[in-house]
Amino acid sequence: GEIQPDFAFSLHNLPGVPFGEVRLKAGTVNCASRGMRIVLEGKTAHSSMPETGISPMPAVSELMPALPALGRGTFTDEAFGMVTVTHCSMGEAVFGIAPGYAEVWATLRTRRDERMAEQVAAAEALAAKIAATHGLSVRFDYHEIFVASVNAPDAVEHLNRALDEEGVSRSEETLPMRASEDFGIFGHNAKSAMFFLGAGEHHPSLHNPDYDFPDDLIPIGSRIFMRTARNLLG
Repeated sequence: GEIQPDFAFSLHNLPGVPFGEVRLKAGTVNCASRGMRIVLEGKTAHSSMPETGISPMPAVSELMPALPALGRGTFTDEAFGMVTVTHCSMGEAVFGIAPGYAEVWATLRTRRDERMAEQVAAAEALAAKIAATHGLSVRFDYHEIFVASVNAPDAVEHLNRALDEEGVSRSEETLPMRASEDFGIFGHNAKSAMFFLGAGEHHPSLHNPDYDFPDDLIPIGSRIFMRTARNLLG
């Protein structure tokens, strides 16, 4: 049968935080996000006669600034929303053909899962309106869908007890974060909590080419997990 855990815990290392210190709080710690791919289709033409085709170029030039403008509120606002354009491609890498196809990729981000549907609807309506204005067809698909990571108070309480017993410093600084995490889905079926373990104040940032996981964090994280498990299981 399906695994039905009572609790789920996870660790994420966090550069910029003193080595071995923990960041932990109840409530939202990571945003919900999803990748949106907008596909615009018109009709190619010879580059000497672009008027005989339907180019997506004007629509793309409108979408690029209009999508981020859908963002709302500041990050401390529960209604916070953010759109980041991450990629764009149009036509072929040639000089003789005016384009008839384009893609715009964007990441939609909200602090609450409930806001994501509203953000998606707004982005789709915007793209559909711009496409129609320029005689283009439009379609959408979604990728890398992450729900918000929300730490359950009961799970946080167990982690706090383990941190105290292991003598690990903690605070709520830097939380919540705008980044999203796939761990969030565990909170739909269990009391879950993620804690963030400092990799060093001057450690290279995540996804930086100079980043390397500091192995000395492993025993610290292991102690926290083992203490939490022992406390829960008696």
